[in-house]
Amino acid sequence: MKNDLHHRMMVTQSRFYRAITHKTRKKGLKPGQPKVLEFLLENDGCTQKEIGRGCVLDKSTVTGLLFRMAETGLLVREEGEADRRESRIRLTARGKELAHEVKAICHSVDEKAWTGVPAGEREAFLRVLVQIGRNLAETDEPGEEV
Repeated sequence: MKNDLHHRMMVTQSRFYRAITHKTRKKGLKPGQPKVLEFLLENDGCTQKEIGRGCVLDKSTVTGLLFRMAETGLLVREEGEADRRESRIRLTARGKELAHEVKAICHSVDEKAWTGVPAGEREAFLRVLVQIGRNLAETDEPGEEV
């Protein structure tokens, strides 16, 4: 089991999650919020549906996260220009500040993870990881929200 891909991926993901969550909790962020902040830093003004796809979260999870983040002043919803039913999600000044802090935290965890791994192997690993992700995305059910 220790050399099974799914096991290695679960263990590694858990360690990443713990390392990042430990640091982002000190900033007052709840689980799920850091990835939304990081996504919005690069995609400010996107829709809730785009956040769900980009963060690989289901609709109800995104709804709850965005509600709590708006309550704490990290983001605002703006009515869409073309379609008023589809609001745009934007970071507030405080949200942008925290998003940059999250990005720095994630970068530091990435650097720790890459310790001792040569640059060429990093690139090869990322190519393989992207392909694995694509392979698994093919197993998603049509119309699935994540």
